[in-house]
Order: sequence, then C-alpha cells, then structure tokens
Amino acid sequence: MLSAKNSFGVRPFLGGLRPKLFASIILPFTVVLLGIAVAGIEIHQGTMRRMVAERDERSVQAAAAAVSEELFHRQLVVRDIAFRLRDGVEPTRAIVEEDVDKHDFPEGLAAVSRDFRIIAGKLPKEVLGARTLQDATTTRGSEALIRSVRDDQDTILLAIMPGRPTAIVGAFYLSDLMRTALPGLDVPSVPAAAVIVDPTTGLLAHLGAPPLEKDYRNHPGVREALLGLSGSSFLTPPGGEEHVLAFSPIRSVGWVLLIEERWQSVASPLFRLSLVAPLALAPILVISLLGLWLSASQVIMPLRDLQGRAIKLAAGDFHAVEREIGGVQEIRDLQRSMVMMARRIQSAQQSLRRYIGRVTSIQEEERRRIARDLHDETIQDFIALDQKVQLLGRNQRGGKSRKADSVETIHREAREAIRRVRRLSLALRPGYLEDLGLIPALEALVNDVSAGAGIPISLRVNGTTRRLSSSVDLALYRIVQESLANTARHARAHHAWVGLRFARGEVRLTVRDDGAGFVLPREAGDLTQAGHFGLVGMRERAQFIGGSLEVQSAPGKGTQLILRLPLES
Repeated sequence: MLSAKNSFGVRPFLGGLRPKLFASIILPFTVVLLGIAVAGIEIHQGTMRRMVAERDERSVQAAAAAVSEELFHRQLVVRDIAFRLRDGVEPTRAIVEEDVDKHDFPEGLAAVSRDFRIIAGKLPKEVLGARTLQDATTTRGSEALIRSVRDDQDTILLAIMPGRPTAIVGAFYLSDLMRTALPGLDVPSVPAAAVIVDPTTGLLAHLGAPPLEKDYRNHPGVREALLGLSGSSFLTPPGGEEHVLAFSPIRSVGWVLLIEERWQSVASPLFRLSLVAPLALAPILVISLLGLWLSASQVIMPLRDLQGRAIKLAAGDFHAVEREIGGVQEIRDLQRSMVMMARRIQSAQQSLRRYIGRVTSIQEEERRRIARDLHDETIQDFIALDQKVQLLGRNQRGGKSRKADSVETIHREAREAIRRVRRLSLALRPGYLEDLGLIPALEALVNDVSAGAGIPISLRVNGTTRRLSSSVDLALYRIVQESLANTARHARAHHAWVGLRFARGEVRLTVRDDGAGFVLPREAGDLTQAGHFGLVGMRERAQFIGGSLEVQSAPGKGTQLILRLPLES
C-alpha cells in the first residue's frame, strides 16, 4: 500500500511540479531576461551610434572652425607684411620685424617679385614653379589668398598677398594644420580618419587611419557641406562595417572636412559587457537603481532647478541663477555660463540705461541752454531794438546827426542779433551739410572749432570724393563735431587732424589729436561707467550707418578715432 501510494501519489506530484515551476516561472523569467538582454543591446547599440555620431559632429565642427581660424591668422600675417612693403619698408626688414612664429610658415616666408623671383626670405622649389602661385600673385585684389600646391606626399598651402610689384607668400603643410585642429586623432590606436576635400581637386590631406578613397569629391557628406551644412550620417562601404561620417564646411576657403570611423570599434567592449546581462540581473538592477538615483539627484533635479531659475532670469531676476545648485560638472559649467551671461546682460542694460539717461540729460541741458540763449541774448536784443525804435520815434524833432547815430546803432545791434540767431541755428542743424555737402560742412566746422578753441586743426581729404546719403553725411559730421568738441574741452591738445579718405569700397574717417589721452576700458559696455558718453554716442552712430568705430588712446599719447564704412559698388 505504501509502495503504491509512493508510486502513484508522491512521485507524480513531484514530477508534475517541476515542469509547472519551469513553465510558469523559470521559462517566462528566462524569456524576460533574454528579451531584456536583446532589447538592452539594441537600445545600447542605437544610443552608442547616436553618441558617436554626435561626438564626431561636434569634433568636426570645432576642427573646421580651428582650421579656418588658423588660415585667417596666416592671411593676416602676410597682409600686414604687404602693407609694410607698401609703406616703403625694405622686404627683408619687413619680414624680420614682423616676428612671425616659425610654426606659422615652417616651409618658408618670402617676398616674390612679378617675375616670380625671391626678393627676401625662402620658399620650397616646387612652390616657385607652381601655376597656382603665378595665378595668385598676378591677381588684382586687396585681400590675402589661400592656395594649395600638391607635392609627392602632402599638400602645401600658400598664404598669398598679391601686390605690385612684390607679393608676400608663406608656405606651410595642410597636415600640420590638421594636427593642430585634431590633436587626438594623430594616434595609432585611434581608428578614425580625417580628410580635407577640395571640390575641384579632390583629396588635399588626411590624418589618422588611411583614407577610404583617392578622390572624395563624390563622397557622402561633401555635397551637403558645400551647401553650408554640418552634420553626421551612417554609411556602409561594400563588404565593410558600418561607419559614422561627420562633415562640416571650412567656409573661408570652400573646403570640406570629413571625419569617418567604424563606430563598433568604440562600442565593442560595452557590447561584450552587455551580453552577460541575464547572468548579472541583480547587480545590474542595483546599479541601475543607483544610476537612476544619481541621475535624479545629480542631473534631473539640478536641471529642473536651473530651468526654474532660467525662467526667473528671463523675467528680469538676474540674481536667480547665482546660488549654487550642485549636480554634475557640466551642469555647474552651464550655470556659470548663465551667470556670466546674466551679468553681461545686466551690465549692458545698465550701460544702456546710463546712456539713455545721459542722452536725455544732454537734450534737456541743450534745450535749457537754447532757451537761456534766446531769453538772455536774442529776446533782450530785440527788446532793446524795440525800445530804441520807440525812442527814435519820439526824437523825430532832433537833429539829423542824432537820428543817423540812432539808426546806425539799431542797424549794428540788429546785425549782431541776426549773427547770434544764425549761430544758434547752425549749432542745431548745419545748413552747409544739406546745401553744399559733407566736405564744405567739415571745412566750416573745422574753422569754427579752431577759431573758438584756439587749436590748429587740419582737414585732409584723399581719394575720389563721392556723394553719400544724407544720413551718412549727418552721422560723419556729428562724429567729427563730437570728437573735436571733446578735444577742445578735455584733451589739452596743441594740434588736431581730421582725415577723410575715399577708398575703393570704403570710406575711412580719422580724427586725431596730440592731447593728454586717457585709459580705454576693456569692454565697450564700460564706457558709460567711465563717463565717456560721447564715445558711446559716436559708436552708436557708426553702427547705425553700418560702420565700425575704433578708438585708440593712452595717457600722454593723444587720442585717435578711426571710422571705417564699407560702401556698396
């Protein structure tokens, strides 16, 4: 009986429980684990793809900007040397005194004649015979050029400033420029490749892993970059692994920078670690919970706090973002950036308020002065004339000589009143400017200020004069008027100079004195704090007409204002 019971009771029960436990718990749990593992791998793969693409996109944009900046720096160097040659400096002396960094032009820097002979400095032999050099040095223009010359293994870039009869040429390798812009890519362990592509000649230089093509002109991403776009994409070469491609234009020269790498080479160790997820569910769960807690406490909550403070900042509370909020380093850096932005905005608003207040005060003072001048001088003059006319009427019986003296007195005082009213009118609105144009108006202004202040002021006009718009004429006139007024009131100068140069595509106005000078603030927003409201007004006028105003001054060195106004053809 016991044996039968054991055979038909207990054993079948145990034998049936295991499959039920497996089918109801272990199998579903295993399926869930496998699903979690597969889903985790897929999600992880997609996230890593995006992260690698975003990282490469940021890198290529920063590198393109760095290359463009380095090219622009070298253009400025050769342009400065060319300007010194135009000023009459001997070529060898101009190159030596420029004190050019040897890393800027490691392949040489030279002055080249019209027949392509080196006058001063040195250049590689393959550069002197290049057609690119011949075409660029004979180009008419006032801006430095960047041209490429291909040698056996690399591309030599030329920074060329055309000139008559001497051009300035500096040579350097494009690969050296890429190493400066992408310092972490020139490492054997990095499986990424960076290339610079010219849409007309193809591949110019590469860095890192070997390039995938010889030409690259039809490579994906080049067309988008030539349209001015930056971004990233994924592509799979025939028979190869998927690559992430990041592209960005080098706008100053019309080239394209590409960074390409196998994203699996970055993510493969993490993939292998994610395969053991079903065997390490508990540690992963604990780590995940810890990560969620850290994310919530170090990222999400600080970001929410920062978002609330940003809303207060937008409402005008500039101190809302200054209190420390904690979180990860990136959030703290973001907060510091917002604090700096808030302070600059607050400083700009305060500067604008001070300037507007000063302008309003000046307007009220001007109105008060005009009213006082009219009341104390002009009206009193006309009252006196009226009384004398009445007195002359009462003295009709007097002698002729007495009448003549009275009439002469009235005539003289009437002319003086007319002169004062005319002076007041010219101070309010210069009639010469509208009737005769800018140059006669400046001549009258210079003569008037020179006579009133006792300072010799020279006016010089160069170039082919052309008529400007009325708003530009008025702005230039007011800038000269304010500058000369500052010279007469504050500079203690012995001489002042006003220059107006009409160049090709530009008008340049210069006002200079040999006075006491002053210390320039570091930023333009600090001008109002230092009390230089006139400079702020002149800068605003220059920006209003599309020009730029540069102020140069130092204690004991005088002051110089240079306004450059580009003109349309």
